[in-house]
Amino acid sequence: MRSIATLILAITAIPEIFSISSSTVKPFAPDPATLSLKQELYRLCDGTRNGIDADDQTRSEIARVVRELETMQPTELVPTELPLIGSRHKLIYCESKGGSSGKIGPFVGAVEQLFATDDTNFTNCVTLGPLRIALAAERKVIDDRRIKVKFREITATAFGIELIKKPSTGSGVWTQRFVDDELRIMDTPSLFIIRRESDALPTLIDVLNNPAGYIAEE
Repeated sequence: MRSIATLILAITAIPEIFSISSSTVKPFAPDPATLSLKQELYRLCDGTRNGIDADDQTRSEIARVVRELETMQPTELVPTELPLIGSRHKLIYCESKGGSSGKIGPFVGAVEQLFATDDTNFTNCVTLGPLRIALAAERKVIDDRRIKVKFREITATAFGIELIKKPSTGSGVWTQRFVDDELRIMDTPSLFIIRRESDALPTLIDVLNNPAGYIAEE
């Protein structure tokens, strides 16, 4: 009788076990329902050099996919609450033709957004060969979808050697249109699409720009 009672208790506990498991799912984990749309978006953005080389048809198709993803943003999530500490993100497309697209003269550099120790301070970086331009900024949440961004300082380095450092006074409001752990789409007011990068080995440029950070302590 005791074994039967134990079995009954185990069976009745099964729903609670599954409930506990489901509650551990990360709130901003990518939804499988958005997978095909995001794959289409990545395909459209690929080869556009951050959007600089996108033709009108590609821009129109990207705008369509963005609108569709926007309708799939879970209503229970607050986009501006996405955890960003220690994360690294790569620009894959934007509608800006200026320096924020990574354009330096006739060339287009890789654009990244880096968060280190908190969700407030971050750095936008453009890397082109040994040249690196870093724009330090801070952000303040306005509401569920809008973030006030204030740029503080711009630094240019080459082979890790500082060339220039000066204050920056720009600012703006960024509106989040679609957000999950993998992808952020926002209006700044220009459309920007940023994809989170997985933890990767540092590049040579990373090491040259911060050699002390890659020296092992004895």
